[in-house]
Amino acid sequence: MLAEIKQLLELQGIDERIADVEARLARLKREQGRHVGQIEEERKTSKAVEQALCQMEHDSRMLNLSVDELDMQIREYQKRLDKGIISFKEMEDLRAKIEIERSRMSTQEDDALTLMDSIETQRGAVLEAKALLQSREAELRGQIEECKSQEAQAQFDLEELESKRQATADSLPLHLRTQYETLRSEMAHPIAEVRGGVCGGCKLRVSGNTAARARGEMGVVTCEHCSRILYAV
Repeated sequence: MLAEIKQLLELQGIDERIADVEARLARLKREQGRHVGQIEEERKTSKAVEQALCQMEHDSRMLNLSVDELDMQIREYQKRLDKGIISFKEMEDLRAKIEIERSRMSTQEDDALTLMDSIETQRGAVLEAKALLQSREAELRGQIEECKSQEAQAQFDLEELESKRQATADSLPLHLRTQYETLRSEMAHPIAEVRGGVCGGCKLRVSGNTAARARGEMGVVTCEHCSRILYAV
């Protein structure tokens, strides 16, 4: 195999490794973004539980206020009844109103007690949600830090590979380097092996002369179909 072909294969191998590292870097960034998104979702879930408790407590205050208002209204009706300086019809109306308001107040008092039980249950849920959030956030932040550590290593590997690539590319004759870079801008693997008379890149059969030249190390040979640089072992 020609020395130039060996150098080109080495360069192609470096480019493949660079592509792998770049893909790893992209994956790590996506993972970090996903973990950050998961933290936000966990926070939203915990916040929703807290907001539900706040709403319950608000509803409880409003319900108790309504009960107090009904109680005051009943007392006012009863006061007017006790004075007795009203007509019989007005007395009947007041008694009916008192009965209605007492029924409403009783229902609201029952609702208030039920709501208080729900509030106690929800307070427990808030404590559980906060504990879960703390645990999950710590876990996810650990995963983010691990991604950052792997990213730093990948970045270091990438810089080393790029340095090695530069040195390998500089060692090639200018025309070959230019030919390789042109092909690489169009395809992932500019160098292909001829096996059984077939180009390993485009999978098309090459001429017998091209296959013989690739085997005979008679200079750099290219595929007449895809223009890849060919070699044979």
